[in-house]
Amino acid sequence: MLRFGIIYTAFKEGANMWKWIRENIFVKDMFLYIFIGAAIFYIPAWVALIVGVITNNDLLITFSATYVLVWMGPFTPTVPAILAIAIFIKEVIKRKK
Repeated sequence: MLRFGIIYTAFKEGANMWKWIRENIFVKDMFLYIFIGAAIFYIPAWVALIVGVITNNDLLITFSATYVLVWMGPFTPTVPAILAIAIFIKEVIKRKK
């Protein structure tokens, strides 16, 4: 009986999670927040690349490429970090209104 209760509770909580995701993540304005979150996440790479190209510094260009390649790896929390930044921005803007 306890096993059924645990499975039912997990299913119920999973349904609530999917409801929250549909209402907060899969909306039109969230794509803009995700784009802004990705831009913020990759600011060190962009700054290093721009400064490296302007000053012709190979070390900064290498840092930029390495930063992007490391975070593109399969076991890095890139997507959750970008989603967290996007949700944070969305909540801050929602509270300002």
